[in-house]
Amino acid sequence: MEWRTTKEQKWRKRQYNLKLWLSKHRFDRKTRDKIIDYIGKSYEADEDVGVETLIPDLPTELRRAVNRHICLELLKKLEIIKYSGLARQEQLLLKICDSLKPMFYNKHSYIVREGDPIDAVFFITEGIVWTYKSNNGEGSDSRHAERLEKGQYFGRELLEWVMNPTSDDMRNLSILPVSSKILKTHTKVEAFALMAHDFKKIWHLSLLGPKQLFQAAILIQRFWRRKRLRSQAASRVQRGRRWWFKKTLF
Repeated sequence: MEWRTTKEQKWRKRQYNLKLWLSKHRFDRKTRDKIIDYIGKSYEADEDVGVETLIPDLPTELRRAVNRHICLELLKKLEIIKYSGLARQEQLLLKICDSLKPMFYNKHSYIVREGDPIDAVFFITEGIVWTYKSNNGEGSDSRHAERLEKGQYFGRELLEWVMNPTSDDMRNLSILPVSSKILKTHTKVEAFALMAHDFKKIWHLSLLGPKQLFQAAILIQRFWRRKRLRSQAASRVQRGRRWWFKKTLF
């Protein structure tokens, strides 16, 4: 009897979490009804169903609808997508959405460790993660952690790697960029992962012509160069402030 009660409690908790997930992402009624209908037809009344296992099990068209609903606007709002002009390439973005894989992490879990190959770009759709260098990292950046949350992503090196390869090894993904930072969850996190080989296939088989791909790559290169210069300038200002503070103390 006690075992049955515990099982029922777990089932109710899962059902509550599923309804909460549907509510958080504000699915349109048609999509929400399709998801609920699929659960009713595919699972037993007392079967344990969670979001983690549900999304990969959905029929292809419904899974695509879920991915697009959650991720399309997020992709369009990313600075790199807007700056490169790719926000207007909806078919390309839809293909990216269709290939995304849902990932779920408990709090205080490592997603990427410093020195790991970056084989995916992670788009955060729920929760908070920290990205930082270990105590062995060099430079002032090792003393700070950057907070990433819904609407942000990790893995810019892979985006640049695929969009603007400078060697055949990069183009074939026989080598990958290595992470200079740790990516660790602070809360429970929902993210969608764009795997390196999926992105490479989409990017090179996209409807964009060679000229458009080249122009987008150049714009992305300029974007990262400008971002690095801003980051370096901010680091110099910060070092100057620390030097001034120490001088006034001593």
